[in-house]
Amino acid sequence: MKTNILFIMTLLLIMHSTKLQAGSVSDSIAGESLITAPPVESISVALNYDEAKREIKDNSGNIYQLGARSYSFLLGYDVFKWCTIFATVGRSEARLSEREKFGDGNLKWSAGINANLWHVNIEEPPLFTGRISLKPTIEYARYNSEFNNDTMKWTDISGALFLSYEKIIDDPKYNITTFYGYTIYGGPAVSIIDGSVEKEFDFKENRNFGFIGGLDFFITENVSLGGQIQFFEKFSFGGNFRYHF
Repeated sequence: MKTNILFIMTLLLIMHSTKLQAGSVSDSIAGESLITAPPVESISVALNYDEAKREIKDNSGNIYQLGARSYSFLLGYDVFKWCTIFATVGRSEARLSEREKFGDGNLKWSAGINANLWHVNIEEPPLFTGRISLKPTIEYARYNSEFNNDTMKWTDISGALFLSYEKIIDDPKYNITTFYGYTIYGGPAVSIIDGSVEKEFDFKENRNFGFIGGLDFFITENVSLGGQIQFFEKFSFGGNFRYHF
């Protein structure tokens, strides 16, 4: 009898203890945490390729043709519906003449911000239904490359003010073999390049003002393929593949 009573008391104690633990776990799940992950819908990722040509000059006034190409991964986060911060990391290669080969690639990274300051919807005529927007962007980029057994480093602080036209294809028979929409943009830009070839000379960009334009095709609402051109005395180009969750 005593054994049965002891067994029953032990069982009740275990059940009571289990109930307390379950309650603690449940409270932990329902409560707040120190760090909360951002909403997935606010995140975008992209693969970028850029090939730039710029005129630079050293302290003596000598002119060089800076050629640079970079491959990078982009991560963006929508701080607000109208504002996105982003960062890139990848590799960059450089040369100082079109007759030379690109040096061995080293780390390239950047950080920046895109914003949508103003827009107006166009309803008529139906052929041009879409949206016109004013979108500034600012980016700080750092490039590194090996060049003729030296290290070549430079920063590029750039900004642009884009006027863009966005068109969504309102077609009930839409399918992925066509496209969802497109964006055309362009506007004035400024670029401040400052760098050095280690043990050789320092350099700056010869022309700081230029133009940037581009076209993005949206395969779906979230997936786009883009191309861009830049003109700062020399034409440059780039492309990207982007996914916005």
